[in-house]
Amino acid sequence: MFDLFRSRQKAVRYVLTGILGLIAISMVVTLIPGFGSNTGRTDDSSILAVVGGTKITAQEAAQQAQRILRGNQIPPDMIEVYLPQFIDQMIQQRAMTYEFGRLGLTATDEEVLDSMKVEYQQFFQNGQFTGKAQLEQMLAQQGLTLQDAIDLSRNGVLYEKIKDLQFNASVVSPKEVDDELKRRFEKSKIEYIGFAPAKFKDQAKATPEEIKAFYDTHTYQYQESEKRSFQVIVIDQDKVEKSISLTDAQLRAAYSANMDNFRTPERVHVRHILVKTVDKSDSEKKQLLTKAQGLLKQVKGGANFEEIATKNSEDPGSAAKGGDLGWVVRGQMLPEFEKAVFTLKPKEISEIVTTTVGYHIIQVLEREPARVKPFEEVKASLADDLKKQGVTDKMQSVADQVHAALEKAPGSAPQIASQFGVEVVTVNKTQAGEAIPTLGVSPEVDGALNGLQKNGVTPVLVLPANRMAVAVLIEKTAPRPSELKEVEGKVRDAVLQAKIITLAQDKAKEAAEKVKAGADMKAVAKSMKLDVTESAEFGRNDSVEGLGHSALIPDAFSMPVGTVVGPVNNPTIGRPIVYKILDRKEADISGHAAERAAILADIKRRRGQMEFALFEDSVVTKLAAEGKVKIYHDAIKRLVSSFHQ
Repeated sequence: MFDLFRSRQKAVRYVLTGILGLIAISMVVTLIPGFGSNTGRTDDSSILAVVGGTKITAQEAAQQAQRILRGNQIPPDMIEVYLPQFIDQMIQQRAMTYEFGRLGLTATDEEVLDSMKVEYQQFFQNGQFTGKAQLEQMLAQQGLTLQDAIDLSRNGVLYEKIKDLQFNASVVSPKEVDDELKRRFEKSKIEYIGFAPAKFKDQAKATPEEIKAFYDTHTYQYQESEKRSFQVIVIDQDKVEKSISLTDAQLRAAYSANMDNFRTPERVHVRHILVKTVDKSDSEKKQLLTKAQGLLKQVKGGANFEEIATKNSEDPGSAAKGGDLGWVVRGQMLPEFEKAVFTLKPKEISEIVTTTVGYHIIQVLEREPARVKPFEEVKASLADDLKKQGVTDKMQSVADQVHAALEKAPGSAPQIASQFGVEVVTVNKTQAGEAIPTLGVSPEVDGALNGLQKNGVTPVLVLPANRMAVAVLIEKTAPRPSELKEVEGKVRDAVLQAKIITLAQDKAKEAAEKVKAGADMKAVAKSMKLDVTESAEFGRNDSVEGLGHSALIPDAFSMPVGTVVGPVNNPTIGRPIVYKILDRKEADISGHAAERAAILADIKRRRGQMEFALFEDSVVTKLAAEGKVKIYHDAIKRLVSSFHQ
């Protein structure tokens, strides 16, 4: 298996390298017997490889995986795919650092320290190592010592240096950058015919023989789900609340016990006219006072207060209501306003009252002294409140009694519902997920019915919209293959759909042959009652109207102008198409100078990755030939197979 992974294409290895970050640490520690504990002893049978005299053990592989891959997860059945790749990388990295170490490449202590500051930043403060004990404790849980961590960081720094050397050695010519610029920014334009299967619906027919043949070969697709007949007794809060009756004596007792709730303070019904002075200068305030005095003179002279307020008051909350503020109590108003309000008599108009807001003209309309509302006045609202307070307990009591009664007599749901004055719903031969009368789709009822046998009763269920329910299963029909007569319509639709897809493909092929032979595309489309769509110019990363991303039609950038392409049956497009390349514009790279640096870096990165992977393989091969790398395939296989134990 190890050799298999070594020989895979590099693209696959890059993907696996990225996915490798998903391996769960707990998996490495718990699935390999004996791993995760640091015994300090190495069994020769656990040696996976030897690089330059240094052993790579199964214990170390697990610890390395635990350190690097901490906290992620993959499906357990995939670990045997990722682990050999991980071991392969360990061997390659060890081989690279060994080989370049022989050539004199080193990592300085300062570089290692900088690396550890990033890796273990929580143990450093202001650049100083302050958490030695805590770091050693964390490392011990991973089976590592502090020296192990330093060595790992040193190897990591050295490995990155080697990669940098390789990447920096990659040469990208100006022509390559120019070619990539041209490729990225060139534009194409096409016209196309789309062969939507729905366009050929009228041309497709399905015979009884075809329907039967399709059904016989696709019976597995047509299954009758489990059907259930059941009854649900529904306890609705509104109905239960209405059923609660309270005697006059009960209401009076509640009234007496909660007398403070019915006390109302002294209150006044008041209206006013406001002339605002906020943010005004002293000279402006004088002018506004004159205005207020003029308004006061009008209302005291008999003018309609409501009309004056509507036209002149600057209180946005009350002006439209003729200045009406409604009923107010003490503590709601500005002090000067409140003093005037509770001094005035009903129908009396104040003088100018000055507050921090402005000048007020106030009129008291009504006054009520502090009082206790009489029983008759609050009787109805008190009854509503008491019913609401008691309805939850009543609902639970009714539901419990209904449940107990159904347990004793599962076939008596209508009688039990009538006894308690609640609703019963009967549902015949339905499947889970279908709407239930009164309740609609109810996952609660569906879930509770699962697993019940005939006459089984669900627990009391709490449902949305302030309802509770108890259901009883009357009958259950097991899933079964559908008979043709039950699904004939669905089968016919499937046959027709397959036919119109084939028709669309055949028509696309026919059209492509005609246009390639020199026929006019628009004329061909018209003969088939289809349209030709001409696209706007698009680039390699653009969308094409009606087709989606331009990557779905790559020939638009590689074939000569005038080429007819198709039929293209890419399912992502949703229908076969035939298209003709109308134009192609080469990019003016002088207009993309800003992108050159980024494109250069991107080409260099991609090339560097490919070259470095090949370089790693060559180094491992060289050292293996020298006897400096030895790989124990049987030990690797044993390690992988341990995950099946």
